[in-house]
Amino acid sequence: MFSNAFPYLIEHSIPLSILLFFLIAFVMPLVRLWLKTGDFAMAFSRNQDPIQKMVGAGIAIYMTGLCVWAICYAVLGSTALGIWQTPTFIKAIGWLILASGLTITVTAQAQMGTSWRMGVDPKPTGLITSGLFRFSRNPIYTGMLLTLYSYIFISPCPWLIMGCCQFTLLVYLQTIYEEQSLVKVHDVNYLSYAASVGRFFPNAGYLKVPQPNLKSQNDSSTAINSF
Repeated sequence: MFSNAFPYLIEHSIPLSILLFFLIAFVMPLVRLWLKTGDFAMAFSRNQDPIQKMVGAGIAIYMTGLCVWAICYAVLGSTALGIWQTPTFIKAIGWLILASGLTITVTAQAQMGTSWRMGVDPKPTGLITSGLFRFSRNPIYTGMLLTLYSYIFISPCPWLIMGCCQFTLLVYLQTIYEEQSLVKVHDVNYLSYAASVGRFFPNAGYLKVPQPNLKSQNDSSTAINSF
């Protein structure tokens, strides 16, 4: 039985890995938090900002589209989707990036604990600065982006490349909204943290926080300027 299943797993490793990523990175954390606290972590719908809702809807649509793409890959094959052939060592690099991205995503979600949300929740949550959050303010998004971009190495095609670029823009906009919310909730604590920890990667994307703004809590929400 195993000898028959192994070739199937190899042949469908790409769509299976996408569905596994969706299950581990989205479905399981939502269910785990709901069982533990009774809260539903999908906070996009609870935000009153129409642009935030649009960004959240865009992220949800993209992830749904990626799952549809995986199903089409499994049913129709790579040729029908216009996937380019790449050398084996390039695919190997892609799989390493995928494993790293998935590991970062799952680890960061676990480190956030009950503070994890998808979107900006009107209900305040704790500020996590330990673990992977010592190196990145948004390690979950970092892991997700690494995972998605790994498929450009594994199974590149025009639609996938275009989708990854669009998803990157959505994630960037989402982090801006989340940072504005965190400044309002945690004020100077978050500003100090964000001035020394990069947005997605270490040493990149700090918040420029002028010293007077650190002393003036009333003006702290206007101090978000990244470089």
